[in-house]
Amino acid sequence: MFIDEAKLSIDYVPPNLPHREEHLRKLTQLFRGVIEAPGRFSQKVLILGDTGSGKTSVTKLFGKLLTEIAKSHGFNLVYVHVNARRERTEYMILNKILAALQTGIPLRGLSTQELLSIVLEFIETHNLYLLITLDELGVFLKRRGEELLYLLSRTVDDQLNAQQRISLIGISRNPLFGYILDPSTWSTLQKNMIQFNRYNPLQLRDILNFRIKAAVLDGAVPPSTIDLIADIAGASGDARYALELLYNAGKVADEKGVLRILPEYVRSAKAFITPEIRREVLLDLSFHQKLLLLAVCRLLKPSEDAYVTTGALEARYGLVSEEYNQTPRSHTQVWAYIQELVGLGILTSKISGIGQRGKTTLIGLPDIPAAVLENELELQIEKSKVGG
Repeated sequence: MFIDEAKLSIDYVPPNLPHREEHLRKLTQLFRGVIEAPGRFSQKVLILGDTGSGKTSVTKLFGKLLTEIAKSHGFNLVYVHVNARRERTEYMILNKILAALQTGIPLRGLSTQELLSIVLEFIETHNLYLLITLDELGVFLKRRGEELLYLLSRTVDDQLNAQQRISLIGISRNPLFGYILDPSTWSTLQKNMIQFNRYNPLQLRDILNFRIKAAVLDGAVPPSTIDLIADIAGASGDARYALELLYNAGKVADEKGVLRILPEYVRSAKAFITPEIRREVLLDLSFHQKLLLLAVCRLLKPSEDAYVTTGALEARYGLVSEEYNQTPRSHTQVWAYIQELVGLGILTSKISGIGQRGKTTLIGLPDIPAAVLENELELQIEKSKVGG
């Protein structure tokens, strides 16, 4: 069925991105000074948009293009794309940056400030320039605050006529974290803000057709299947969801031993995927977040209730932790996990209403079946079996 499955992966960045050409042009305009006068200017840009609106793909493609343009202008620019939801601390992000720089310096046991100093010294010594993208910046800022963003954006403010070697792009799903930032930093980001709107069904059809040519056997996907996927994913405007539907429908066809991806296979795939909960998001969760989510599934799967109380959830999480030979995290940490999972759209929450004694927070799942999510989590937990 597939010529190259990787071409349907969310990590694959094609050489062309349909309906995002204008966004690439805007980024190029904003970074013109960085290219034309390296060292005299740096740039800070904020990219906003819903999940699956092309933010990450556009930024990765732009990073590749800007690196090539810099080389043609006679200087070296290194592009580093960091998923700040996955790299959850300042230390982990700086480690990622240093890995991209290939310093060869042992990093264990160093403080965050020491890592930053190594970054600055290395790029100065080797006459390098950095473009760092912090993807899921909003999630990171809510969790950790603005210290790292402040340090990276103000590295040479106290030096007269210093070389401006670090530019930043922040990617977030919403701008509500603005109140966390220093007013001057927020003001700069607001001036250089690019909004990504959701894809409409017609645009999703174009994206699907473009990927199908590279990924799937010729003629294997009838127009009716493409239309159905575009219509389903069009409700959220999410290209990632559309591509995952196509991929999973292709897997259904493979299992049946047929060479056509029929609309019925798309409907089968949809039963196991929702826009809110995708495998990529689950993979990024910490080990104990997965245990907590597994506890939710095990409480809701056999229950007539749509929600569970936080007290019941914490108790079941303790049992699940023991099952996997883990020490349960503290009450405060469990609450932080719940808040983050709600923020990611994996869990839903509401305050208890009429007919219940007192007020408590109720936790539920969106429209993915608890049994399906439970199975996926158990597979992932078995593969990792390490604390986090």
